[in-house]
Amino acid sequence: MAVESNGSSWGQGAEIEDIRALRRYNWILRALAFAGEMYVFTVLTLVILIVGWFLYSGNFENAIFNDGTSLSCILDGATGEIINVK
Repeated sequence: MAVESNGSSWGQGAEIEDIRALRRYNWILRALAFAGEMYVFTVLTLVILIVGWFLYSGNFENAIFNDGTSLSCILDGATGEIINVK
């Protein structure tokens, strides 16, 4: 025994009003999906390249310390010099 409700579209076929509008909407969604995929790929590639560049060219021997004065000191790991800065 089938029960039908006037306020529901369950079991009824879809009524398409404008097929051109649906095709345009589908094209926009595909374009946005493609742009999103390219954006994620580009950002991930840039992050990997930047982290790699920092790891390869970074100097991890630099140190910032206080020598007891009002100035902070920076030890440059590449040259071994101590620089007083404000």
